[in-house]
Amino acid sequence: MSVQRLEIFNRVVQLNNITNAAIELNLSQSGISYAIKALESELDVQLLKRTRTGVSLTKEGERIYRHSLLVTNAYDNLLQEAAALKGVERGTITVGTFTSVTTNWIPKIITYFKEKYPKITIKVVEGDYHNLENGVISGELDCSFSIVSDNKLLNYVPLINDKLYCIVSHEHPLAKQDVIKIGEIENYPLIKPKAEFDNELANFFNNNNIHPSIAYEVSDDQSIIALVQANLGINIRPGLVLTNPPENIKILHLEQDPYRTIGLATASHVSHATKRFISAVSELFQEI
Repeated sequence: MSVQRLEIFNRVVQLNNITNAAIELNLSQSGISYAIKALESELDVQLLKRTRTGVSLTKEGERIYRHSLLVTNAYDNLLQEAAALKGVERGTITVGTFTSVTTNWIPKIITYFKEKYPKITIKVVEGDYHNLENGVISGELDCSFSIVSDNKLLNYVPLINDKLYCIVSHEHPLAKQDVIKIGEIENYPLIKPKAEFDNELANFFNNNNIHPSIAYEVSDDQSIIALVQANLGINIRPGLVLTNPPENIKILHLEQDPYRTIGLATASHVSHATKRFISAVSELFQEI
């Protein structure tokens, strides 16, 4: 069985599209289709079905895909280890990240890492906490920035404790103070991140028995800040999001100084190149 066919199959699944996979892998669409058909013939299983938007896995394909990832990851790890034995650092790392880390950390990390390990390629995938952690568990991601939790399927390398703050418009009554008591949060409409983007906020509310009045629910930081700037509600944001404070926003300290812990999530087995990435990130940002 050809490892290349498995790699092609994996990428088609991840992109849900044969055309896009062909462009990324620098192959013809007919070459991609042939590789998939040959793999299906060899396994005697239909792996993919065509949809209006591209392709999707059959039920049988879902099971084969999990094993295919294990095989291709193991093969890549083998090549990395063989290269390391000859004193060469090589390989590809697929790293999961969320918006505030992408904006504030990733450019510095890539620049620093490329200087140390020019033959190791970094691919960046952005998403919400839930999908990123599932990507690490499934093997689609080698590691991911995440909020440290008690997920038993993952190992975490804690990096920093990122303080939470309350942000309000300069026109808001709370703008007259510098600290907000936790109990006051329930008195004002709240702009809330959508589910899977709000782990640290959900934990904060649960730990403090807060039941906020939700005014709006949106997914990204810029939309949240825009609604707060328009004085349509208050919000709780981590410090990393507020590195460059936007206009017309007052940042209030929260009573008791709550925080989220940002770390790198990995599966039980970590490739040689991923170990190098974790080491480089720790050198740059680890405070814990």
